[in-house]
Amino acid sequence: MTPDPRPRGARASRHFLIGAAAALNLLVPAAIAETIPMSAERWDVAGDTAFVVQDGRQAIRIGPAPGQPPRGAEAHVRGLTFTTGTIEYDMLSPAIYDFAGFIFRADEQSNGELFYVRPHQNGNPDSTQYAPVVNGSLTWQIFSGDGFTSQHRFNYGQWMHVRADIYADSALITIDGTPALVIPHLKSRSRSGAVGLTSVHGALFANVSVTPIADYRDPHPAPPEPPLPAGTVAAWQVSPAMAEAEAMARAARGDWAGIAWQRIASESHGVDDLSLAGADGDARHTYIARFSLRSPGAQTAAMEFGFSDKVHIYLNGRLLYAGHDEQGSRDYRFLGIVGFWDTLFLPLRAGANEIAFVVTDETNGGTAAAARFAADAGLTID
Repeated sequence: MTPDPRPRGARASRHFLIGAAAALNLLVPAAIAETIPMSAERWDVAGDTAFVVQDGRQAIRIGPAPGQPPRGAEAHVRGLTFTTGTIEYDMLSPAIYDFAGFIFRADEQSNGELFYVRPHQNGNPDSTQYAPVVNGSLTWQIFSGDGFTSQHRFNYGQWMHVRADIYADSALITIDGTPALVIPHLKSRSRSGAVGLTSVHGALFANVSVTPIADYRDPHPAPPEPPLPAGTVAAWQVSPAMAEAEAMARAARGDWAGIAWQRIASESHGVDDLSLAGADGDARHTYIARFSLRSPGAQTAAMEFGFSDKVHIYLNGRLLYAGHDEQGSRDYRFLGIVGFWDTLFLPLRAGANEIAFVVTDETNGGTAAAARFAADAGLTID
């Protein structure tokens, strides 16, 4: 598996929702399909795009022309707001490095949903990817596995037909009539917004059609997500994004004055998406995420934890751990997927203890923290 380029370089990919704030004042009547013309007046484009004819089809090329280096591009349908219904298109993607797919419910705060295929991973367990977008941050390192990635084999070099059935809280993606990914729980906070296309290496899209369907119901709804296991940190106090040096200095002093904390609940797998506390940027790529731990007595407690991409962990103002797990940091195939991969032994005092994670992510795979303890350790998590 070749490492992804997504979290590398400056935050150009942060702009994948460019155009989400475009005029969205024309509503398509429910249950009436609209075929979107492949002409400039119906698309808001960002990056290298072109309207072309390929194999007799009017198409849009998203990304550079053949032979040019990859660089992200996207196009949003002008004058269309989408909530639930179907999105369909034909796509021609060369079997090369790419992340080609579609955006939906892209709102003015850079939240939305993204699905793409990865030609260079054809047939691998992550050949497709669903990634929620939160305050402009892609979250593919936070969300992976069932419901987010899938194994699918494509006929690259040939036109393939993609259909998405988008329900209020779930979705089904089929490719050439075969289910490719079931998304039982959509994770973005966005409920309505723009529809668009994206690619980094010049995929072609044609026959784009959108059918808004009010109150479109999933015929096979998933059960509610179960509660987190006992001992998992179920919510964190999270700061707005700030400079890393300031965050580390505050954590060392326990200085929280003037910080507008937000209580952010962990996701269904126990990982907290820190971008929910607000967007980062302009040299502010660090969040402080903290929780309190009450111990019945002095003891050493094992904390399993995860993060993305870099962390400093403080216990009662004392730095105990520093590490990083960005893509490629552990081996050349490591993607930086967040999990409970590491364990830190905390020398707790009797009574209240404060744990603070200073988490920095200067890339675009999702800024995250996660922690859990043995359920029988006698600890109370606040």
